[in-house]
Amino acid sequence: MTEPVDPSALAACAGAVLCAVAWVAVCWRRTGRWLSALATALYAARGVRRPSKYGHWPRRARTQRRRLGPWVVSLPVILAGCGSARLPRTAQGPEGSWRTFANGLRFFVAPDSSGDVVQVHMRVRAGSRNETRAQGGLAHFSEHLAFARTMPDGRTMLAALGQEALDYQGTTDYDSVDFKATTVAAHLPTVLGLFASALDGSCEVRPEVFTRERNVVLSEIEYLMPGTVTAYDELQALVYSPDHPYGHLPSGTPETVSALTAEDACDFLRGRFTPGNASVVITGRVSEADALAAAEATLKPLASRAALPEVVVPPVAGTGGRKKLAGLPGGRGTALVFHLPPASSEDGHLAAILVQAVAETGGAAEQLSSLELHYIGGSAAPAAVLVARGLVEEEVLQAAVAGVREAVGEKKTVESLRPQLRIEAATRYEHLDARAERLVEVADGSRHGALATDLRAIDGLTPAALTRLAEQVLALDQVEVLELEPGPTRAGTGLAAVTRLADDARPATAEPDVAARLLREIPATSRSSRYTLANGLTVVLAPSSSPLVDVRLVIAAGGADAPPEHPLLAVMAAQMLEPPKKSAHARAYAKMTARGAKTEVRLTHETTVFKARGLANETHHLLRGLAAEVLAGEYDFAARAAKVELLYDDMVGRLRAEPVRRGVARLSLDRCEADPLRYEGDLDDISDAAITAFREQHYRAGRTTLIVAGGFDEAVARAHVQAAFGGRAPWGAPATAPARPGRPDPAVRPEVVRVWKNQAQVTVFLGLVVPSELRRDEGTLSLARQLIEDAIQAVRERLGISYGFSVTREELCGAELLVIVGDIDAAHVEQGVAELRQALARLRTREGIVAGLAAARRPVAARLLAEASDSSKIADRLTYLVRHDLPLDYYRSEAREVAEARADAVADLMARLLAPDRLFKVCTGPEERTEACEALNSP
Repeated sequence: MTEPVDPSALAACAGAVLCAVAWVAVCWRRTGRWLSALATALYAARGVRRPSKYGHWPRRARTQRRRLGPWVVSLPVILAGCGSARLPRTAQGPEGSWRTFANGLRFFVAPDSSGDVVQVHMRVRAGSRNETRAQGGLAHFSEHLAFARTMPDGRTMLAALGQEALDYQGTTDYDSVDFKATTVAAHLPTVLGLFASALDGSCEVRPEVFTRERNVVLSEIEYLMPGTVTAYDELQALVYSPDHPYGHLPSGTPETVSALTAEDACDFLRGRFTPGNASVVITGRVSEADALAAAEATLKPLASRAALPEVVVPPVAGTGGRKKLAGLPGGRGTALVFHLPPASSEDGHLAAILVQAVAETGGAAEQLSSLELHYIGGSAAPAAVLVARGLVEEEVLQAAVAGVREAVGEKKTVESLRPQLRIEAATRYEHLDARAERLVEVADGSRHGALATDLRAIDGLTPAALTRLAEQVLALDQVEVLELEPGPTRAGTGLAAVTRLADDARPATAEPDVAARLLREIPATSRSSRYTLANGLTVVLAPSSSPLVDVRLVIAAGGADAPPEHPLLAVMAAQMLEPPKKSAHARAYAKMTARGAKTEVRLTHETTVFKARGLANETHHLLRGLAAEVLAGEYDFAARAAKVELLYDDMVGRLRAEPVRRGVARLSLDRCEADPLRYEGDLDDISDAAITAFREQHYRAGRTTLIVAGGFDEAVARAHVQAAFGGRAPWGAPATAPARPGRPDPAVRPEVVRVWKNQAQVTVFLGLVVPSELRRDEGTLSLARQLIEDAIQAVRERLGISYGFSVTREELCGAELLVIVGDIDAAHVEQGVAELRQALARLRTREGIVAGLAAARRPVAARLLAEASDSSKIADRLTYLVRHDLPLDYYRSEAREVAEARADAVADLMARLLAPDRLFKVCTGPEERTEACEALNSP
């Protein structure tokens, strides 16, 4: 029986929502690096487990990861649950309802009817803190076996999730093991049942599967820490102590993992993967009643089992002093170690802000060429390691610490930071998967992980609180100094002989009508409308329940409209534009920025996109402010030299930040020398008059589309759009689109390129150029990508000698590419390459397509239909439609085409795309091992 909703409670809830939303503000344009870093730091300390923003650091082990694309729906949790009925006999949280079953399992549900998919997140308190140093990697390996167990129906949990979920993965860190899946409501009971099976105490693993999964774990270690795992493990012991629960790597070392047995892992599973150790969160498009019914049918019946006691983590205080550490990547350097209060505490949140500020302050110092900040340890006793490379003046780091300690006492620092932190807090709750990861900590009723908790922490950000913590955390006599030195690297992973598994007798092909059923399961709702103003401006409105709004002004002018001799003219026209300094337009822009709005500009080959993002109830200020900047903006050519210098720095920074796969692709295509990022001309050759003329010619209403996405009332928004953009001067005059010369697809260099590098894995890069006629055929292209991803992922699953291959789509050198990247253990590269060749060869045949087509349809249709629900994702998707002149229902029509795709037509396409002479092939690794890559040139 459901309790009735108390009107007074509902009113109070609504009031709380309005108050919270009223306090949220957004990041502003041209924010100083220092304040921007503080906002990011808040989340690094709040249990948001993600890689460091500065570089890859082995914070946690990752496994069984299969990302199928950006289907995840995101909406603000702050609105969830307020208007819904309560669960009986449970506590009511600020974002949903929780209860505890008799077996000890904690369950939390936060429905959100405005999305399309459901996120399931299960956290088990079975992290690496519960293993000894000699057992390093046991928790991580046990998580692998939980996925690889044989269930009563003969399938593994991994294979079953491939049929029932759109995405799934498992992760292990110091404190917990997490299982995550994205699905649709109709499949929620099945997915919950699969998660429940991991807690039932069973551990049926075939010997060959055990060997294969251990090989995968060993391969992951080498992938994360190539040749340096010993140094990273020693770092843990130096920061904590060898016998501290956080004193070793969660991934373990090759030596410790190789010594693990099936009995070790099964004992760990039975003793710690228990209902009483687990919390489960469901959020997204599912009713509270349906979610509870699914949980009561799958989670509640689990028998209560005694769990091994969780290992207690003693606190660790900074003691100062100096230690030496050899072997970390990067050679010589200096590292400062800061011990922080527990991450879940208010002091822990604020302490991480301080450390992040030190990193940004030190990074701005000219004496330091690079600075990295990494978080290690678990939530009970976290530590931050600030690493400076090269010949480092330690006094510079100390000055950064002292500078932050002094600045935090200033009230203006805190007050200018607070709006940015609030908008960052709201943004974290827009994304469904990130929201579930935060809410899993609410399932026990603690309120840690709730948005209200985050906002309270921001309210607690006072000069006095920061000063008190700065004296504790940033005391130089307590900060430990590590002297980093070069050291030997260890080659090889210690992989056992490869155990090849037979093809799964129950492949995840699902029923032939699986894609059609998916179309029925996801509602055919349209949230967007399009109309045209009298001056020719096209407007697209996409309302949602988000507390944020994303505004885009998409101008149909980009790199393609610049003359060959000045390819960066479009860039200069956008980057030189400054907001007006006087008049009503200047006041409108000032109001927008005063409320914390952040604006930026992005350019592509075809478009220039001006963006503004802010609070939903500030939509009118966003519209007026963006109009003021773009329509009434000015060029200050007196400041041109400084602008050009910043542009050059930005180009260099973007090239350095590019993933290796993009750099490899550049070297493999024949037209990348003309890439604007590699422009070697003199920007001073572009005249002021040419910049002004470009803007006057192209920044016209008739060549522009305005996109407004997020939480607004459509009728009110239409009036605000008319007021801000409906006039004719200065941009309402008719504009004709200039003729653009056609651009042929770049050709690939099909020969195998071998780059000799001393590493224990061979990295394989394969890529193909998407034909021009397919670039607007999202469904077919996505289906081709999914077929490739499914086929090459099987290489890992059959052999266990690679960390896994991924397929990415890249826009590069005026073309679109599919790039396949993976690592194969060097000792078994011949087998891995042979399997990879066979996988691609099967995709060139009708038989191979028939075998995989049904399985690929489901995730592709899901991605096309599961429209993102946070404001920026909606705007991204609509920008794509505008850029390619596609209808608003494009993704649903593409989903229908995917559901009806014929195997013969797909097979013909794949044979053409994957022809060996159309692929570029690059392998990096030991010279004698990369020879096997030559076989990739054969069919």
